[in-house]
Amino acid sequence: MILIYPYREDGFYVGQPVELFPDAETGKYKIPPKATDKPPEKNGSGMWRPWFDREKQEWIETADQEYKDSLKGSADPPSALDELKAQNASMVVQLAEAQNLIESQTKMISDLFLMLAEGGKA
Repeated sequence: MILIYPYREDGFYVGQPVELFPDAETGKYKIPPKATDKPPEKNGSGMWRPWFDREKQEWIETADQEYKDSLKGSADPPSALDELKAQNASMVVQLAEAQNLIESQTKMISDLFLMLAEGGKA
C-alpha cells in the first residue's frame, strides 16, 4: 500500500491523501490520472496551497502571505487579564442595571405609601 495525492482538474491538491493498493494481477501500482505519489511538500515541509505542475512532476506553493494570514485566524487567545477585564466590565453593567431597578422600585414604593397616607386616592 502507498499513499497517493490527488489533485483537481486545475492542479490544486484535493486535501487528503488516498491509500492505493497494488494491482492484484501484476502487483504494480496504477496511479490514476490527476494523482501522484509525491507528497505536497517543499524541502520536507507541508504547503499552504499546493498546485501540481504536471510537466515538472512537482508541487508548487501558490499561497501568498495574504492568503496564509487569512487562514491563521486571531494571533493570540485573550490573556487571563483580558478575560478578567471583560468580566469586570460585564459586572459593572449588571450592577448599574440593578441600581436603576432599585431606584425605580424605591420611587414606586414611596408613591404607594404617599397614596395610602392621603387616603388611598390616586
